[in-house]
Amino acid sequence: MIGASLVADDGHANPRLVAPLFARAARRAGAALHEGARVRAATRDGGGFLVETENGLAVRAPTMINVAGAWGHEIARLFGERFPEQLMTPNLCVTEPLPFVVEHNLGVVGGNVYIRQIRRGNVIFGGGSGVGDAGVGRSRAIPSSTAEAIARAVEAVPALRGARLIRSWSGLEGAMPDGIPVIGPSKVAPGLIHAFGFSGHGFQLGPGMGEILAELALDGQSTTPLQPFAVERFDATERSAQ
Repeated sequence: MIGASLVADDGHANPRLVAPLFARAARRAGAALHEGARVRAATRDGGGFLVETENGLAVRAPTMINVAGAWGHEIARLFGERFPEQLMTPNLCVTEPLPFVVEHNLGVVGGNVYIRQIRRGNVIFGGGSGVGDAGVGRSRAIPSSTAEAIARAVEAVPALRGARLIRSWSGLEGAMPDGIPVIGPSKVAPGLIHAFGFSGHGFQLGPGMGEILAELALDGQSTTPLQPFAVERFDATERSAQ
């Protein structure tokens, strides 16, 4: 490593704890959450949107927000929009609890490794890709990527040498070719708002993204500049793609 930048107030959080807490807060605020309800069809008419799920749920609303992650392009396709979203399957690992050695989150640009240590002492690190299938919603880590990530982690933090690995895993995320998400109104379906393809940064940006989407849904615009993320940077419509 020949150079570095430091974000002194950077931090981390456990999505398995934070996401359910956001869900509880949403329910307290009056939201209805339906887990495991895969969208079967979505249409728009003069009265707004109708979304139907495979388990028989039907929801009507004047505004629809597409935050379907790795499946965001599939929702957009229901309205005739094409986006070149690709599947990401990050490969992650965690060690046994260790003496505290990683004070800040560490990421090596171009080095394909990122490392953080939680208060209990476990070091969580990742690099490379696992394998997955968005159609069935499954993914898994693979030994070759795990071995490469271990080597890079030890090179970056030699104190990790000899640590025991207790678990590895992967997940399904959506990525765009330029590495940044699609955020903004659909160009073919008024009232439809897209926010997907976060390319590995969705959990980090989630709280701020919620504020932006609320502004777009309620006010029709956001106080945050969104031009770099606009849908126009892709040839998004079925008509123009043909």
